[in-house]
Amino acid sequence: MKKKRFYAHAFFSVLVIGLGQVIKGDSTKGLKWMLVFYLIFPFAIYASLLLNAYLFIAVLGTAVIVYPVFWLYNVVDALNHKV
Repeated sequence: MKKKRFYAHAFFSVLVIGLGQVIKGDSTKGLKWMLVFYLIFPFAIYASLLLNAYLFIAVLGTAVIVYPVFWLYNVVDALNHKV
């Protein structure tokens, strides 16, 4: 199988997480990315703030590391597509 690169899809994934997958046709995958990145992660951070300050610091520190990795993986996934 040959891999094609979709630079426009990667550009849209840089702007909005999951948008590149939606544009290239993987709408289920793209919507899952959006749901996790824009709803689940922030809710986990907010819920940890309500529960305990130490838990909030731990969750926020983890999110600072996970968010950029998650975002970068999303962009690379939108860039590469098997044809």
